[in-house]
Amino acid sequence: MDVKETKEAVVGLVKLGVVLADLAKDGIDWADGAALASKIVSDEAFRSALMAAAEGVSNIPAEIKDIKLEEGLELVMAVIAELKAA
Repeated sequence: MDVKETKEAVVGLVKLGVVLADLAKDGIDWADGAALASKIVSDEAFRSALMAAAEGVSNIPAEIKDIKLEEGLELVMAVIAELKAA
């Protein structure tokens, strides 16, 4: 088994975290919720990443149950790549 669904979830969560951190850097208010909703609607790549993250979430426990070192490193590298891209 691979870690496809887990990787998609991790990537989606990192992308969401980066956006939320950017929105919250000056404090959190209602405008941030509107900005997040606007980003989801207008940014196809962001929306696709979030959808991919949610679609296979039920498969994640099985993927993690038998995760191998190489797969763990693949997840870490995915996080690093997303953070560098941000």
